[in-house]
Amino acid sequence: MGPKAADASAIWRPGFSGIEVLHARFRRHRYSRHAHDATTVAVVDAGAAEFECAGRHHVAPRGSVFLISPGVVHTGVPGDPDGYRYRVLYLTDEAFTRLRPGQAPPRFAAADTVVRDPELYLRLDAAHRLLAGPAAPAAQRAALAAVAARLGGHAVRGPQVEDARGHRAVAAARAYLEARATTKVTLADLARASEVSPYHLVRVFSAELGVPPHAYQLGLRVRIARGLLEAGATAARAASEAGFCDQAHLSRVFKSYTGVTPGQFARATRRANRGAP
Repeated sequence: MGPKAADASAIWRPGFSGIEVLHARFRRHRYSRHAHDATTVAVVDAGAAEFECAGRHHVAPRGSVFLISPGVVHTGVPGDPDGYRYRVLYLTDEAFTRLRPGQAPPRFAAADTVVRDPELYLRLDAAHRLLAGPAAPAAQRAALAAVAARLGGHAVRGPQVEDARGHRAVAAARAYLEARATTKVTLADLARASEVSPYHLVRVFSAELGVPPHAYQLGLRVRIARGLLEAGATAARAASEAGFCDQAHLSRVFKSYTGVTPGQFARATRRANRGAP
């Protein structure tokens, strides 16, 4: 990847429900703190990606894979002067269940986010090549199933233990924000609803969820905008109905959370809506 390479990204949905594919080359792009509803499986092809995940700092160099469970807050910045190039699969639990019937979707330990697994790398490379080309759906599905099977070897073993911190004020604040995701909410309003001081609320909210209340609300708005774009709304309408100041505000925040623009996401959705098994 040459020093003059510009940022570029492409997202699409292959013909399988619950799967998104992102191919990107970033030198300047910086992801805001965010989380996905799907499992993130990323293979780094050049340079290095640097990020925080679940309170830990990671560097994923060329040839490595990083694995992030659904709902886990993380960032993303270039970890090399020339940036990085990577390919990502976003796999929902529904997709895993289809690819591996009878097997629980994998969850990954924070300490093992970046892995060196040549076999997993090769399976991901094969899957991405097939998904990016005119390969038959059966071949694509087989490649995805091979990836899912290999991911099982990196999953946390035993029953999943739910996070038990559950601060009452955080639960109240989340409920308040989720009921008012598209409207302006001040920290004072949120503190009153949570019955704690603003300072204490920000501290416990950030400690428990990995983001402060304002960023959490932005994430809710991005999710709403995604849904609107999936339903065929224009970017301008999605911005208005999701609570953003204008289309430019939506575009800036949307890309900082997803790595692509609302227009790119909408086009990928339109292509996928032609039919998915």
